[in-house]
Amino acid sequence: MRDRKKPENEPAAGEATKDMQSYDIIGDIHGHADELRALLASLGYRNGRDAYCHPEGRKVIFLGDFIDRGPKIREVLETVRAMVDAGQALAILGNHEVNAMRYGTIGSDGGPLRPHTPNNTIQHKKTLDEFRDPAEWALWLKWFAGLPFCLDLGGLRAVHACWDAENLRELSGIGRLEGPVLEKFSRKGTPEYDAISLIINGPEAELPEGYQHETADGRTRTEFRVKWWLDIAGLNCRQAIFPGNPAIPELPPHDIPKTGYPQNTPPTFFGHYALKSGTPAPIRPNLACLDYGTGKGGFLCAYRWDGEKEIDPGKFVTAPEEDEK
Repeated sequence: MRDRKKPENEPAAGEATKDMQSYDIIGDIHGHADELRALLASLGYRNGRDAYCHPEGRKVIFLGDFIDRGPKIREVLETVRAMVDAGQALAILGNHEVNAMRYGTIGSDGGPLRPHTPNNTIQHKKTLDEFRDPAEWALWLKWFAGLPFCLDLGGLRAVHACWDAENLRELSGIGRLEGPVLEKFSRKGTPEYDAISLIINGPEAELPEGYQHETADGRTRTEFRVKWWLDIAGLNCRQAIFPGNPAIPELPPHDIPKTGYPQNTPPTFFGHYALKSGTPAPIRPNLACLDYGTGKGGFLCAYRWDGEKEIDPGKFVTAPEEDEK
């Protein structure tokens, strides 16, 4: 992947500008409203008349994947949207929001843009159970359609799964992700579909022929997610996979995507990968994953950013996952 050239007026890697806005970046929520409220309280936010806000003027960045899996999806969406509408937060698209738009949109051929297979239906079931009025759900899909794929705020960057400058430049010019635009970017096997997939799902490599592995959700696959910030061309499968998996063979991947992300870029935060365990920490000074498996036995995670050039291991904040009723 090729990183974009830095404009002359853009801060150097993670450099804070004067009067820099402070942000609290929150990873994948997946319908866990109680944990979200607990995390916002831990971060110092108060539930005001219209939305949660911070007395010191901090704002939240939500990394997408608000829906599916959890017990209180409606409450999560209402909390996130209220904060965005009130100017107290920014939000980006996750793969679950894009999947939901595709699942709920009929294409020009008369079929849904995301097939209603058993696996796809199961993924969205908890969300659709909370939104039984099609007209109401259509309004939420319309809101999703206006969310960006990434944020580049000069001193920091945010994306759901993978920062790829070339594809993000292309996607920044497509407008709202709805109607003919959504259909164009939803046909598998096309460059448009691949462009979105790289950003919201991250790149994948193929295991050697004859090998497969079981994912965290119980599916058997021959592809695996990789450490997209590294050049994985010289790595074996176990070295390249993210998150780590000791069951993966120490053999060269069968198919290798182009990967790599410069270390001199601003602090970059992403979600998506459901790390589940361990103490939150930077992957390297300019890179951190904030998805610690909420809804999969993990916890909700945030990072408090105040203009620092390097990610501080002491500024991660977590909320424990509460028992689902």
